[in-house]
Amino acid sequence: MKNGDVREFVDHIHYGDELWFLYGGKKYFLEGWTNSGSLDLCLYEMTDNGEKYVWKGNATQYPVEAFLEAKIWNGKSFWNAEQDMEWVDD
Repeated sequence: MKNGDVREFVDHIHYGDELWFLYGGKKYFLEGWTNSGSLDLCLYEMTDNGEKYVWKGNATQYPVEAFLEAKIWNGKSFWNAEQDMEWVDD
């Protein structure tokens, strides 16, 4: 991961922290929150027209492993695509 340590990035996901990053020329926003006793984790692609929902998971803990394994990145999992991601501020 460019501009940061990938393990630190994943640690932030476990806490539901708001994270901004770039991949394939697109900007993404990942956040977690509490929703009626479960924890939601949601990924959005930020576009000129606002945001576009990309992925969502929920469980009793943030569904970090499901996010990391999802084939969101041109058919790749997070671990197979993270070297092409850039961690940014917003």
